[in-house]
Amino acid sequence: MRATVLKDPALVKLAGRFVRLDIDTEKPANAAFLEKFPIEVWPTFLVVDPATERAVLKWLGTATAPDLAKLLADGERAVKGGEGDTPAALLARADRANGAGNVEEAVAAWREALARGGPRWERRPRVLESLAMALQSASQLQACADLAIAEAPGMARTQSFANVVSIGLSCATSAEDAPWAPKAVAALEPLALEAVKLEGVLADDRAGLYEGLVEARKEAKDEKGARALAEEWWRFLVAERARAKDAAGRVMLDSWIVSAALALGDPGRAVPLLQASVKAAPEDYNPPYRLAALYLELHRADEALPASAQALRLAYGPRKVRVLAQRATILEELGRVAEARRAVEDAIRYSATLPKAQQSSRLVERLQARLEKLGGG
Repeated sequence: MRATVLKDPALVKLAGRFVRLDIDTEKPANAAFLEKFPIEVWPTFLVVDPATERAVLKWLGTATAPDLAKLLADGERAVKGGEGDTPAALLARADRANGAGNVEEAVAAWREALARGGPRWERRPRVLESLAMALQSASQLQACADLAIAEAPGMARTQSFANVVSIGLSCATSAEDAPWAPKAVAALEPLALEAVKLEGVLADDRAGLYEGLVEARKEAKDEKGARALAEEWWRFLVAERARAKDAAGRVMLDSWIVSAALALGDPGRAVPLLQASVKAAPEDYNPPYRLAALYLELHRADEALPASAQALRLAYGPRKVRVLAQRATILEELGRVAEARRAVEDAIRYSATLPKAQQSSRLVERLQARLEKLGGG
């Protein structure tokens, strides 16, 4: 987003109405911000009322420049209030509730806004996206999938359509053995196949659609179909990477490139691309961390170790804990158990030094359990 959408001239023109603040959630210096505005999805966009210092709009994931401009306008309306029962007022109230973390209240207000706004309401697609995101984040997976099944077929074929379908499919494929899930996946797959071909869908979101489609085929035990889609996904990512105008634009696709290679059962094909990213972004810990993960998948721990060392030199905040955990895995595979144990101990100790907002109790519990297996703790 920073390398593409946020540079759009249409957004630059809004500088007089909004002050943009980029927050690196990994840096300990930003812990106070995270305590006030917890972030669980990256990217997350917030519109904050400067008078109250409260988030009045929260948007999870990506957005095109035109859609982001509309979201900012919605944020302005949410700052000003939301009295009455017009669709716009209900939208403002829902956005304020969601920004404050009152998801149940937001969901109710969004549903009422949709009912009052009707099928031709200009903000309907955006409200459907917000509602789908909220249902997913609240683990209301069936409601999320049902929303996409009911609403997506009638939506204009835009970024909003792609997002609603992608979220709905993700909810359905995440439902594991739920009896309703196979039918929901079957209803959403054709829509996702349509969405992934649409012009103008952001690369990140197109990649997410491919991931959902591959997962759907795997759940259907259609390995041939899953592989064909994964190959298509891979070709798209490689072509998109080649079109990027700078290193930042290329590196931003690395996580998807790794995911596609793993989906194909061929992590080696991603290694040259990640090696190039390490050289292109020498101050970024992500490329060497992901490269080490690929080497681990290939059982090339001797090559994973220096990549991990580079990532460790560059990492900070919560990510450093994960880099240390990865390093322990590499050392264990190399048979260096005592060093692996020390890496886990380092991860636990370092985590304890982080501000509370940046600590993960679940990760520390897993590290403690791992330490016990390694003969420590």
